[in-house]
Amino acid sequence: MDYSAETVRRILTLAIIILSLISSQTPSAAAMRPETALDLIEIPWKELGYSIVFMPPKPGYRAMTFPAKHRIEVYARPEDDVSLLAYDIAHEIGHVIDLTYNTPETRKEWEKARGIDPKTPWFGCDRCSDYKTPAGDFAETFAAILCGPKYFRGRMAASPTAEQIPALLKFFPKDFFRF
Repeated sequence: MDYSAETVRRILTLAIIILSLISSQTPSAAAMRPETALDLIEIPWKELGYSIVFMPPKPGYRAMTFPAKHRIEVYARPEDDVSLLAYDIAHEIGHVIDLTYNTPETRKEWEKARGIDPKTPWFGCDRCSDYKTPAGDFAETFAAILCGPKYFRGRMAASPTAEQIPALLKFFPKDFFRF
């Protein structure tokens, strides 16, 4: 069959439009394989005995720790990049470390080191944002040390400076950080 130049031009134009629509709806790498974020968690987190599972997005939540089930759920959003997912995972691992290793005494030491009022309750309400709690500061600080401060969202104290980090490392398992 012979097609006119106009017909060929229309077919090519339609093909370009279809391809651009398909490529604009391709999910991000994080949406396709959010578990690749675990490759960025360069600590022996499995030793803590918690599973990490990826779930569909949950409005108002990025991730959550379920201590009774020894489970961390990550609510991966299609627009999340892998480094943000890794940070969220690190935050939750920070909670696991807190629940596993901290005592009332070490928590008071943490509050002093971070300049947090010791009268502030360590935990907030169940399923509430923890950024304004000492427990949230502990988790956010762990995530910032492990993944960098780019996503730090804590509201109790500023992201730790490079000078402050050595004094804070004593609150985390020794084999988790190699600096």
